[in-house]
Amino acid sequence: MYTIESKDLRVNISATGAELLNITGKKTGKEYLWQGDPAWWDGRAPILFPILCSLKDGKYLFGDETFYMPKHGFVRQAKFNVAEQEASMIIFEFEDTEETFDMYPFSFVFQVIFEVVGTKLFTTYRVINKDEDDCMYFSAGAHEAFNIPLHQGESFEDYYLEFDNVSAYVREKVNAQGLMSGNTAVVIDHGNTLKLRPDLFNEDALIFRNIQSEAVSVKSTKSGTRIDYHFGGAPHLGIWQKPGAPYICIEPWFGLPDEANHDYKIENKTGIVKLAANDTWTWTHSISIYES
Repeated sequence: MYTIESKDLRVNISATGAELLNITGKKTGKEYLWQGDPAWWDGRAPILFPILCSLKDGKYLFGDETFYMPKHGFVRQAKFNVAEQEASMIIFEFEDTEETFDMYPFSFVFQVIFEVVGTKLFTTYRVINKDEDDCMYFSAGAHEAFNIPLHQGESFEDYYLEFDNVSAYVREKVNAQGLMSGNTAVVIDHGNTLKLRPDLFNEDALIFRNIQSEAVSVKSTKSGTRIDYHFGGAPHLGIWQKPGAPYICIEPWFGLPDEANHDYKIENKTGIVKLAANDTWTWTHSISIYES
């Protein structure tokens, strides 16, 4: 476990998956990150790369070859090295291996940079294509889960999401295999607030394609505590809870689950990122904690 901190927050991270373990407010000692109770879900904040969500039949095609990869990719189980660390910043790094080539035929470096400044935690993903001739294809996303409720006397239903833009918010529905079904449903007709309740997730995650907001806040009707999540330009957003569990996941994505009629070719995957040879892709998102 590695620790970085500011005057307001203490953040612990595991070298396995470069996964956040704790986001703790120093003022109150309160833990904001879900602690992975396996009775509900044993994750906390897995990093999704080089694919996210489900592949059709768990596989994809590149050229004439077929590759198999687990849901959300493989870096969440990978052992990262620490490339650099300061009191408030740390850089984790993972490079392709013989094992990754069995699942993913691209040569890459994947860095995750955490930096805490005051009440804000910045997370940067940096993907480097090491190939001198060919492009690489990938998806990437975050999956932080936050404790809800945060205070005694509150319930999950006392919380709501507030987006930074008034719009129509339409979810993309997935089928039983977790694939995009082509069906949609209106979640917010015209507005920017969504009251949290477990039945929202009876049909799996809320998936918003081309989200019309740059940020969302998790707020309570009973306290002033607030979590602001800035997507950093990520085009898609997932919101998920195992129905009835005391957490909410906020998941900005560069990519989407496979569509039910997908042709398996990775280059045709909806939302896939194409990175040129010797090029670098960088994305930063941030979480702000306001304690009360």
